[in-house]
Amino acid sequence: MVDTGNLLQWARRLRAIAQTGLAYARDPYDRQRFEEVATISTDLLAQLTGEPVARIAALYLHEKGYPTPKVDVRAGVFSNDGEVLLVREASDGRWALPGGWADEAETPRQACEREVLEESGHVVRALKLAALKDRNVHPYAPARLEHVYKLLFVCEWCSGGALVSGETTEAAFFARHELPALSQGRTLEADIELLWQHHLQPALPCYFD
Repeated sequence: MVDTGNLLQWARRLRAIAQTGLAYARDPYDRQRFEEVATISTDLLAQLTGEPVARIAALYLHEKGYPTPKVDVRAGVFSNDGEVLLVREASDGRWALPGGWADEAETPRQACEREVLEESGHVVRALKLAALKDRNVHPYAPARLEHVYKLLFVCEWCSGGALVSGETTEAAFFARHELPALSQGRTLEADIELLWQHHLQPALPCYFD
């Protein structure tokens, strides 16, 4: 039986090779070959995911140069009672640790603190990087075509109150044993537990894949 997961991985790899080749190749015949590889990889990804070819092509349209993973920052903010701050995602109605894509002009700390403020209204200070996770090797769902590194920070609450953004509809603290339905593509229960352990024991080494 064909392993669809391996096929997706190979198709993504083909796309990355094509993108790298187009970034560095100067010979017009080499560029033509890399463009063909890019087209083949796009067609493969479309067939494997069931998405239209145009949507797959648009996903990578603006990516130039050597391909690198995207960076997703997430914050573990805990109350004095041990409750964790979560935000309800507008896209699926489920809950996640506040966070999102890092901006190119920010440090990881700045990205994390900004995302918490924008999504929840709370001002926090990032204290520690607890984990650097490769999304592809953990049970986040659904799978994404691009490669993603997830940075999980333990944060200290400073001030503020519950506000929401266009991407979130609610922000609240929850007991860790009474979590709402999580947005599994963004946050796993294991992420919250890992952050809680680092909150309790700041000397724990950073987890990384």
